[in-house]
Amino acid sequence: MRIRGPIRIDGRLQEPDWRLAPAATSFTEEWPDRGRPARQVTDVSVLYDDRYLYVGARMHHDPALDGGRTTIVRRLHRRDQDSQSDWFSVALDTTHDHRTAVVFEVNAAGVQRDGIIANDTDYDTSWDGVWESAVTRDAGGWTAELKIPLSLLRIREDEGPQVWGVNFTRTDQGHLRESSRWYVVPQGEGGFVSQFPLLVGLEDVHPRPRREYVPFVSAARKFETARSYDDRGWQRRAGVDARWGLDGIGQVDLSVRPDFGQVEVDQAVLNLGTVETFFPEKRPFFLEGAEIFRVAGPDLFYSRRIGRGLSDPDLNPGETLVDRPDATTLTAAAKYTAKYDGGTNVGLLGASVEPARAVIRDASGQTVERELAPLTNYGVLRVQQMMDDRGSYLGGFTSEVHEAGPAGRVAQVQALDGVYRSADRSGLLEGTLSRSQAGPKEDQAQGWRGRLRVHRDWADGWGLEAQAIDAGHDYNPNDLGYLDRADEQKVYAGVTRRWDRTAGVFRNWAWGLDHVSARDQAGHVFLREFNTWGHTDFTNFMSLWGGGGVDLPAEDDRELRTYGDPAKKYLQRPAIPYANLGFDTAGNRPWYVRVALNRAWREGGPSTNSSLFQSIKPTPALEIQLSTSLTRDEGELTWLETPVLTPIVGLRRLSQFNQTLRVSYAFSTNLTLQAFSQWLAANWAFRDLQYYVDDQTLAGGLPPDLPAGTAPQTAFSYRDWNLNLITRWAFRPGSTFFLVYTHGASTDALINDRASLSPRPDLAVLPHLPSDDVVQMKLSYLFR
Repeated sequence: MRIRGPIRIDGRLQEPDWRLAPAATSFTEEWPDRGRPARQVTDVSVLYDDRYLYVGARMHHDPALDGGRTTIVRRLHRRDQDSQSDWFSVALDTTHDHRTAVVFEVNAAGVQRDGIIANDTDYDTSWDGVWESAVTRDAGGWTAELKIPLSLLRIREDEGPQVWGVNFTRTDQGHLRESSRWYVVPQGEGGFVSQFPLLVGLEDVHPRPRREYVPFVSAARKFETARSYDDRGWQRRAGVDARWGLDGIGQVDLSVRPDFGQVEVDQAVLNLGTVETFFPEKRPFFLEGAEIFRVAGPDLFYSRRIGRGLSDPDLNPGETLVDRPDATTLTAAAKYTAKYDGGTNVGLLGASVEPARAVIRDASGQTVERELAPLTNYGVLRVQQMMDDRGSYLGGFTSEVHEAGPAGRVAQVQALDGVYRSADRSGLLEGTLSRSQAGPKEDQAQGWRGRLRVHRDWADGWGLEAQAIDAGHDYNPNDLGYLDRADEQKVYAGVTRRWDRTAGVFRNWAWGLDHVSARDQAGHVFLREFNTWGHTDFTNFMSLWGGGGVDLPAEDDRELRTYGDPAKKYLQRPAIPYANLGFDTAGNRPWYVRVALNRAWREGGPSTNSSLFQSIKPTPALEIQLSTSLTRDEGELTWLETPVLTPIVGLRRLSQFNQTLRVSYAFSTNLTLQAFSQWLAANWAFRDLQYYVDDQTLAGGLPPDLPAGTAPQTAFSYRDWNLNLITRWAFRPGSTFFLVYTHGASTDALINDRASLSPRPDLAVLPHLPSDDVVQMKLSYLFR
């Protein structure tokens, strides 16, 4: 209903318009007893004017259903953090494309969260908008009031009535532990946004165009360094993010020299495998509208490629490194996204990264610059055409990467994708066909990849999933995308069964069985696996899960690391059985615990990984998270090195300890302090060395062509300590001040040659090592 008088956002709903507005009631429980009427009553009303949408929600609490008292769980913490709190949320499909929705959430302590639902069901909380909310509580429950700028939403400026999709969600963490929605998708039907009820009554809406400018300035002082050169001193940066709304359906985003100054550092990872580590995006420019650029299946746009990190250059004899940047610098980026009438969605992005150079002193004492990364330009185009009101679509994608210079690398990717949903939304057919062309300008390799996915759910709880993938040997989208491997023909089939009911102490249990088989284009099978799993909740809100399976004998086409050889070399793998088990406690308690144990029986002995996660909440404003993992491999057959042309492998024994500590304290919803620390220690050593003879044969010892005196090193160690302190003060909506301290120390000095681990003495050396210590301040201010 359009408002007739002013609305004050105070969480009380006392204005006459709230009493006159129609209310959404009769919520349905989604968990733990899916489909039954919600036990606690919720009333939601929606008002609007030319500039804002107002949502008022009353969460009633019946003490008779809540252990004889009104328990409202209020966790105070930083914005966008999830917690075991009482929450209310509204999801809006404002373009009514049945695939995308914007979600606004507020908890009973007034903490805001927001995000984007893409592809009908994929929820991404990394998107941030600037909106207002207020909450109050009393003996009968709590109330939430939201004020959402219409300029923040994509709205078609029709003269007639608007039709949006909408859904409301309420989560209670008290005695009932109930999660309810205004509309719950019935079991056996797929999708989420495509099933939203309608929000009607919005007429003659003419929102102001979105105009936001967020300049920032930052200053960093490095006062200790672990580098081989002295890079201590001040660094100053400035940049700007801007957003311009166009006619309600389109938006232009601009970013000049963005950085990671306000975010937690990436966690250290010991990666001894053949697949690179994936790190999530954190820069606001790339998060805004990211859902439009997603393609069904492969991740063809991995924005962390833009502004990537750098390593030390290779030095010639007599050379020393004087200075180098930590990462390439994104000079500027621009993006246009739009959702047109008729169901056409468009995304266009361009970015330029300036050259990165290291300063090197040669043997004569002269300093020279050596290029670490050339001037590189990136471009991405994405188009989608919606086909029906169920979220079906056809889409196209193309990207280009151009590195400057006569021999600069050029990479292109083109893709067609589509999704079809059945009329009852229980069936899904998804397909993608993509092509890549990458390499130096005069020598480019081309490859293709096709993917087909079928999914079906039934009302009795059964589910079926099947996928088929065919990727060529030279398919390579990783100049701007992320793909863990190409050169594969893979099939996957899985069946699941869910029981959303209670039997004794058991509740909401599920079971699944799946099989995957894959071979490369030469016909060598590198993966065959059978796996089964089970999960159950209990009536006391604890959970238990477990499973197991077997990796059948296969030919590993990557472990020998012969990527550049004209012909692949294969490492024979025996059957590897495995099992896993885990449980967690009720999440609404002050002390939450999750334990997981995984074990695989390999050729040289078992591999065991155990993890313990604890969340301790002494007060509503303080949370302590401890995550501890211990890995012990007794004898996994892996690659050691390739001297000359012959790969050497051995049974690798590995011991790894990884401990993270995160302490968060919220003085208010706008002022928070977070401390994060990670300690990582690992030792690994090889025994029973063998060398490659042919695809079926490994010979014991070292290869005969190994030059004298060049026996490989067989024992290794790594230790790392990262500390990150972030003070965040949102002194006005959209404007923030950060004060950040980071400390990092690491060493690969050998601890012992037995691959044994003693965490306390092994890590005790880290506080005494050279470290990178930086204090940074960053101020961003929103102009609207």
